[in-house]
Amino acid sequence: MIVLAPAKASVLEIFKSRQGEGLFAGEPHLFVRFGGCNLVCDYCDTPDSIPVQSGTRWDLDGVLARLGHLRGDGGPSVVSLTGGEPLLHADFLEALVPRLRALGYRVHLETNGSLPNALARIIKGCDWIAMDFKPDSATGRDLWEAHRWFLEMSGSKVFVKMVLTGKTAEAEFRRGVDLVATVRPGTPLVLQPATPWGSARSIPLARLTFWWEWAARRLRDVRIIPQIHRLWEIA
Repeated sequence: MIVLAPAKASVLEIFKSRQGEGLFAGEPHLFVRFGGCNLVCDYCDTPDSIPVQSGTRWDLDGVLARLGHLRGDGGPSVVSLTGGEPLLHADFLEALVPRLRALGYRVHLETNGSLPNALARIIKGCDWIAMDFKPDSATGRDLWEAHRWFLEMSGSKVFVKMVLTGKTAEAEFRRGVDLVATVRPGTPLVLQPATPWGSARSIPLARLTFWWEWAARRLRDVRIIPQIHRLWEIA
């Protein structure tokens, strides 16, 4: 695992926008996009965030000041920690997350679900965990055991996203659904078709419907939600 200095973290951008993915799509959030990722997914929509040294180095006070400026009076009170993979910066997050909570923010962690040890260090301060399942076809790696551990640790704070592309194999999809059903069947599952700019037609609706019906027989909460920020063509 890559170790980064705790005093500063690599950050690509800090901005205000609408959440584009998952259960809270459309809601106003503040975003801290960290640089560096331990995976290279073939459908990644932020490839500039993959290199470890991407972005610039920010200290804790600088991040908090920027968020405060963007929040203003009565602005968004949810901070989405995204990337890249924010859990590569676990030392920094251990200091940041309690400060965010003390300032009245709620914390939404977006993660690839492959670093459970890092999650254990900050999970107490997270309100929600948006966990991606990363199938072998997207990463070239078998991450299912790490996903299992991560899901078990996250408890009721987590919802799972499965990004679906034309390369997604039936066996991968079923394995992901079965993992959720085995560990915590009440966990919400978002089926997220990889969404081109301005379009939601990357996966035929009939195929999405078939997958939804199969998953809904095993899980209590299954939803199809495309990447709406890409439909809107915003950050």
